[in-house]
Amino acid sequence: MKVTTALVLVTFLILPVAAWSQDTPIKIDLAPLLSTLSHGNWYDLHDDKNLVDAVRAALLQAPFQSAPSPGADVLTLAAPGGVKTEKQEYLFTVVFFREDIRLGEALESCPIKKLTECTDQLVLDTKTAANN
Repeated sequence: MKVTTALVLVTFLILPVAAWSQDTPIKIDLAPLLSTLSHGNWYDLHDDKNLVDAVRAALLQAPFQSAPSPGADVLTLAAPGGVKTEKQEYLFTVVFFREDIRLGEALESCPIKKLTECTDQLVLDTKTAANN
């Protein structure tokens, strides 16, 4: 009975903690992206939320961790083409870099009336780029 109790404790207490501890944070440098997004008044028409604030809030939650500058273990996000408004959407291309090496890009389409749809997709795109 004691061996069974010990196995149950290991299974339900130790293994989940070990699995949880393996989720390493994704270090990101948002400065180039936020700088570009800050050059306009990009607002959600219903929430009065700013696109910059929405992106910052979405990408500063776990598993993301803000990094002060680029580095070997830091994913840098930029939007070199700026933001365009087209048919009630903000459009911009996010380019992902690590140590000045371009890893890929993603076109983000943000409905003016619901910025969270855009930030949800940006979070997924950033996680994908981090795994490359």
